[in-house]
Amino acid sequence: MAKKKRIAAKKIVPAKKKATATKKNAAVKKKKTGKKLPASARRATQRLVIHTNDITKILGINIRTAQRLLQTIREELGRKKKDYVSIREFAQYVHLEEEEVKQNLSAEVLN
Repeated sequence: MAKKKRIAAKKIVPAKKKATATKKNAAVKKKKTGKKLPASARRATQRLVIHTNDITKILGINIRTAQRLLQTIREELGRKKKDYVSIREFAQYVHLEEEEVKQNLSAEVLN
């Protein structure tokens, strides 16, 4: 005799309703009151390294050319492929003033 397969009855579970906040609870939310430092106390963080996008904007060259330039700088300095190049090292290699490069970088960040 062949056994009959039993089909389990599917239980339909009603979806739970999301609890909605009452108007009273919504109006009572606390505001975060953080003290803001004056502009003189806030110090903008300055980057130490330069990236290919920065080089393309400073020198006006293609991104691939900037990648090659960074790679040659790394080879000259004896660094590995993934190591960083500082702004000072970049400026010395391309014979620019370090301050000019930093000013150009800060101007690009603002734009």
